[in-house]
Amino acid sequence: MTEVAGGEDPTSQVPDDVALVRVDEARSTHAQPKVITTTATGATIDLSQVIGDSTLLQQVNQTLLETRKDFHTHPRSLALAHMQVVDWQGYTKIRTTGALLVVCLNLGIDPPDLVRPKDCAKLEAWVDPTVSVQVPTPEELALQAAKSGGTQHQNTNERTPLSMIGENLHRQFEVINRHASYRTLLDCAMESMRKACVLLRRKAKDERVMFYYNGHGVPRPTASGDIWVFNKQFTQYIPVSAMDLMSWVGTPGVYVWDCSHAMNVVQAFEKTAKARDMEIARIKHAAEAAGTRLPLSRAAASESLSSTSTNIAAMLAAQMSSGAAQNQQHQPQSQQQQQQQSSHGSAGINPALINLALLPSIHHKDIHFAATQADELLPTNPELPADLFTSCLTTPIKAALRFWVIRNPRTSKVTLDMCEKLPGSVQERRTPFGELNWIFTAITDTIAWSTLSREQFYTLFRLDVTVASLFRNFMLADRIMRFYGVHPQSRPALPPTHKHPLWDSLDLEIDMCLQQLPRLLAEEERRKQREDRARRSEHERIARVNARRGNSQQKQSKQQLELQGISPIDFEGPPRINLEIAGSFKRPSRRIRSARAGLGGIESDDDESSNDSDDAGVGISAMTTETNEMGYISSTYFSNQLYAFEVWLQHAATVVSQFVSDHGPDQIPRSLSTEPPPDLEAPNELPAVLQVLLSQQYRLRALILLYRFMNLGPWAVNLALGVGIFPYVSKLLASTTAEIREILILVWARLIAVDLSLRNELLKNNGMAYFVAYLANNIQMQHEPVSEKVRLCDTVSAASAFTLALLCTDAPAVQQACFNERVLDYFLVYLQRPDNGTDERGYLRTWILMCLAELWRGFPNAKWMAMTYRLCVIASNKQQQQQQSDGMHEEGEQASAPSFEELLASSADDANVDARDAQDLLIQMAFHRMPSVRTAAIYAMGTL
Repeated sequence: MTEVAGGEDPTSQVPDDVALVRVDEARSTHAQPKVITTTATGATIDLSQVIGDSTLLQQVNQTLLETRKDFHTHPRSLALAHMQVVDWQGYTKIRTTGALLVVCLNLGIDPPDLVRPKDCAKLEAWVDPTVSVQVPTPEELALQAAKSGGTQHQNTNERTPLSMIGENLHRQFEVINRHASYRTLLDCAMESMRKACVLLRRKAKDERVMFYYNGHGVPRPTASGDIWVFNKQFTQYIPVSAMDLMSWVGTPGVYVWDCSHAMNVVQAFEKTAKARDMEIARIKHAAEAAGTRLPLSRAAASESLSSTSTNIAAMLAAQMSSGAAQNQQHQPQSQQQQQQQSSHGSAGINPALINLALLPSIHHKDIHFAATQADELLPTNPELPADLFTSCLTTPIKAALRFWVIRNPRTSKVTLDMCEKLPGSVQERRTPFGELNWIFTAITDTIAWSTLSREQFYTLFRLDVTVASLFRNFMLADRIMRFYGVHPQSRPALPPTHKHPLWDSLDLEIDMCLQQLPRLLAEEERRKQREDRARRSEHERIARVNARRGNSQQKQSKQQLELQGISPIDFEGPPRINLEIAGSFKRPSRRIRSARAGLGGIESDDDESSNDSDDAGVGISAMTTETNEMGYISSTYFSNQLYAFEVWLQHAATVVSQFVSDHGPDQIPRSLSTEPPPDLEAPNELPAVLQVLLSQQYRLRALILLYRFMNLGPWAVNLALGVGIFPYVSKLLASTTAEIREILILVWARLIAVDLSLRNELLKNNGMAYFVAYLANNIQMQHEPVSEKVRLCDTVSAASAFTLALLCTDAPAVQQACFNERVLDYFLVYLQRPDNGTDERGYLRTWILMCLAELWRGFPNAKWMAMTYRLCVIASNKQQQQQQSDGMHEEGEQASAPSFEELLASSADDANVDARDAQDLLIQMAFHRMPSVRTAAIYAMGTL
């Protein structure tokens, strides 16, 4: 990296504390805060808080910062920032691709070690197994098969309570991760479970699999950690040891144990892993002594483990000793002979057994969720579901609602049955149910963020969707089950969170939502009654019309109605009417229009649900619109969180300003680049702010606050990356919303400057095109007179050029991609535009020159086109004119750099071509009024 001294701060809008060049000259003046109006919405934004040259610290103490170097905008090398930032992208991301759901209920028969009270918990997967379910008779099945035109294939047990429990459980886990494959085993035999586990691991390969076990209908796990299943005849309980299960499931894995004494199983897994550590250590030592190289295939290791059930250490030690004895019998030979001897000595060793040396350290990373400790029983409160632990892990909102109603029986008119009718779903965040789930996610993330270490939070809550959801919901299970004297456990263990003060915020949001539930349900019932009356009224009207007609006319009317899309009247139900093609109803009456909206086949004229779309890509259903029409009042939780975060930013500015006044100017830059001031704690609102990015209503405000936060220094960017900002802002690059374009580019400039590892992820999603498109769309702004709008455009364009400069550094693939996107053309045109005398225009030219220097460094095609740019433009114009005259012009074709002979043939002076070569522009920029532009021009000359 080249450092150029004697320049000025290249720009104050991009990450200046980690700029590409080092400048020792301090800025002499500071621009005053400005107020600008965005081009998209006309909203007024304080430029000093968002993107102006004044930072937050200048707002707090402008006079103090004028007397010394600006510690925030003073440029530094990238290495200083990289010393602080953790390589968050270096963590191995393992997805959960499959899950096996083992349910052992044996409904109607209690296990021998359990005596159920008369009134106890019954619900399994929110299904009451004691309620009889109507099973179709063989005659009904035959009739259904005849109607469908096929044979009778339906199983008579499909609608039993056990099958309904399995279906509900399947759907509940699909809400957590819909991309994983699930298989449910109901009251299975041991051999069936073994085959399913082995098949699941074979399909998952090196990815994570989940094993769920519900043992409410079998004996409790033994003290040695054995779980129970059934034999093939379903007459006996068969134990399965942790050793066997570990060998079948393989690694990595996540286990959920919903049974009494569940911690016995987890402890058995831990003991088995430790025993394997000692055993595999001996295997490795014996392998090294014999000169055997251990294979590195995890899949082969898992398969070998599943096929091995004897004492591996003894067998392999014997083979190792025999191989070593054979090696000692021979004298040292040549290198080739020694290699042959080594391979011959290891030929007797079973490679499948050697593969086991890979397993112990990996098994220690397996994740376990246990419903109870080693000596605890599951709660039997009849108001709770029997699988309370599973309900909390898979349906946390329903469990939280039920828990709140049970604890507050006198303060609310809401019953448990009413909670089941709460409108909405998890996917629709504007519905009551979806909004509660959204708030629950933000609260649990905040609890984990404020409790766990940064590395543990990122590992458990940001790498795998399934694991993150299970840990969020586990914290709720820990809070609810501790209320009933049960203590769930997890591995890795989490610190106690059941008394965290943020749980009161969740209770408050549930309370506010349930207070509206009676009114919402009453309005829903009235709406259904209106729809029923409209259907009956329309039915009676058509019946009266037909009754007044004669028999002959009635037949003719039926035929005419059928042609018009109106089916014959069926007095057992409402008629099916197609009002779009009914010729006799030119203008439907108000009654018909209301009935049409109730039928759901055709949208009414005043239906505005199509205009109310969800910003995350999921459309709002009819229930969302109806809920809004009922008058549901949305929560102000996220608005309050944004306000709290803004208050924290003001406090942070005060703390950092005080830090500046207490330390010398030489200590300020390095201290604030590596760590925050001692008196400043990390904000707890960061997880909630990230969740707000999913909502278009708060997105602009959240991005502005995040940018203000990251302006505090590289340590703030490190916290933003640690909380998981990257996937959120990465998805926003695909957004076409013009309102967030400027601030999003500034956020990305800050992220890329501090953490260059994001460059690879950005290129995978073609995010580079977002910055190029902004530069291409704002070239004409260079001719506009000086205004706040032009200053904003120059500032964001400088951030785009800064980001592209970092992307092109030591990346030939990015250079080629930028060249194909005509970045060279855009930048040369920018340099030809007049200088309006503002600092923003100077900063823009500084980073354009820096990006050009990185673009043509070691790239001959870019250098050749830059030095002959004017002739290239003339030749390209003539070539396009010739193609248009010959009818051969193709839409979107981009002219390549012509050869030297072609340039000489077309070198006639063309006064209409407004293009200059790069060397002429660099010479002009070398005499610019700003030192930073002059410095960047000389640097670009050196790379041309």
